[in-house]
Amino acid sequence: MNRHTAALIVLALFSACDGRCQQAPKHVHGAPPAASAPPAAPTPARDPRAIPARESGAAGDEASTSISDHGHVSLEGLPLPELRFATAKVEKRSLSRLTRTTGWVTIDETRTSEVHAKVRGYVISSHNSFVGMSVKRGQALASLYSEGVYAAELELLALGAQQRALGEALPGSPAAKSLDAVLDATRKRFSLWDVSQGQVGQVEKTGRPSKGVTLTAPRDGVILARSAIDGSYVEPATQLFLISDVSRLWVVFDIFQANMGHVSLGQEVTLECEGLDEPHKAKVSFLAPVVDPATRSLRARVEVDNRKGHLRPGAFSTVTLEIPVGEGLAVPEDAVIRTGKRDLVFVIVDKMAVPTEVKLGPKVGGFYRIDSGLNEGDIVATGALFLLDAESRLRAASGGMGGNPHGGH
Repeated sequence: MNRHTAALIVLALFSACDGRCQQAPKHVHGAPPAASAPPAAPTPARDPRAIPARESGAAGDEASTSISDHGHVSLEGLPLPELRFATAKVEKRSLSRLTRTTGWVTIDETRTSEVHAKVRGYVISSHNSFVGMSVKRGQALASLYSEGVYAAELELLALGAQQRALGEALPGSPAAKSLDAVLDATRKRFSLWDVSQGQVGQVEKTGRPSKGVTLTAPRDGVILARSAIDGSYVEPATQLFLISDVSRLWVVFDIFQANMGHVSLGQEVTLECEGLDEPHKAKVSFLAPVVDPATRSLRARVEVDNRKGHLRPGAFSTVTLEIPVGEGLAVPEDAVIRTGKRDLVFVIVDKMAVPTEVKLGPKVGGFYRIDSGLNEGDIVATGALFLLDAESRLRAASGGMGGNPHGGH
């Protein structure tokens, strides 16, 4: 049995006694008796290997390396490569943490249009339009019969006939020309109802009223909603179609109070959406000016290119944001021993592992922020911490910080 096994056995005995056992540990077969160990070297008044106390920055708050139940551990003679011993330097880092929230895909309101009739009437043809149908700007969506349009067309034809009759009866008479202004005013009235100039011209050319108006698509896009059913009665307040260009969509999500101050316009987020095989990067394009009183959250959104059509409005998305938590000293999480009551690291000084109590901040990306206990440039152990902790406790129990109770260096 080697000396490290003996150290672990002694540590177990010491822990079972809760640190109050005063008798020497029993001799373990294969290990030298405790009485044969050389006496511990006296601790000098100022141990040059010790790390001075470090201030945390707050008045009266100090972290000291003087830990009663841990001693310094000499690294000489330890099989460090076999134990996978490693070290890391305490450095300043710009720390950030990842937070996730749920978002949902919705249409881009700036690329969406509603289609309403500006006259009262009845749908006589919906031109086989349906929800999900792709349409082009100017494409016919529905034809309406309107008594108002029909009456205006009859009035236009009557004025035209009257002007021609006057011109034939009194060639060159100003009476015929006086009707030009009336005809122009009648034609302009059709534009208020979105009746095209081509339709007006066709009515005047053929002498037959069309009896209604044809509604066309105001933009390229997809029909998302349709209430124009053949034979249905409509009025200006009736939404007949909802058309949106879905080549670009929005992903809307909520930011909760703890993160509101850390999210800004232009900040990059990662999206994992239903319909996307890989995560997608986007930038925050909008932050609501007010907090939602129901959820106490702030609404935000990003814009997503959807020219391939993989995304669908209504799909859910996982939104990941990187929240900065400031700059500070940091050590790898593997360097920290968390006991519940306090947190320790082993600082390497002159081939000695010195137990040091630290005050931890948040864990971010595999690193702990160090609020007090360490200085920039310190070297800390990141491997073989279990053995170092056992050796450190054993040395403290044997009454010395620098000696080796197993007869080593």
